Amino acid sequence: MEAGRWEGTHSHRRQARRAPLNVRVELATSLTDPGGVDRQGRIWSRVARFDAVRGRSATSSLLEHLDRFTAEPRKDRGFGADDAPAPIEGQRGVVIGLGTQPLLLEVFGTHTLFRRHYRQLVESALLDLELLPPHVMASGPMPGQRARDFAAAVQALEFGPFDGGMPALEVRNHGALRSRNITQTTGQLAVAGIAVALPHREPELAHLTGWNNNHPLMEIA
Repeated sequence: MEAGRWEGTHSHRRQARRAPLNVRVELATSLTDPGGVDRQGRIWSRVARFDAVRGRSATSSLLEHLDRFTAEPRKDRGFGADDAPAPIEGQRGVVIGLGTQPLLLEVFGTHTLFRRHYRQLVESALLDLELLPPHVMASGPMPGQRARDFAAAVQALEFGPFDGGMPALEVRNHGALRSRNITQTTGQLAVAGIAVALPHREPELAHLTGWNNNHPLMEIA
């Protein structure tokens, strides 16, 4: 994502990156607010936050910030993705906290998908971390019980029947596989993801992101 990309003057390449939640949240909320005003402008504003804390990139590019961040020596960055706990066998999700509060939960349909995205999840969260004010950075680690409570709150959400109600209008066919977006907001918690259905099988989640709207990162204007 960069502010000049729509003019077609910049080249792009595909790499395994994941946008930090600070930016992804605007894309996720577009599922429930497709007619939102100036969403693209808000995305650029969120990307510009990294210009403010890390120095401006040549094109106000999120990809450049991600590349620079992952290339920095560990001694300059402190905690890195290599320091994160290794996934355990069968693990499909993770709760990430910044400061003393949970920020997000990511769940995938399979352990293989989770492992494929785990490192990028950690790297993107570490980039988000740089946006937090010093007093939040110094507030200490997140208690484990808060992570468990956050995961339980996500698990308690109901998304309705796959083929029933308004969400059924979003069902897409991919041969035998069908999919639809799912979203839910309740109090401080918001989630967005994809549910899939195969013949003769119960619908299930392929991917779900849940985030804490009351986290200090979400409150930064």
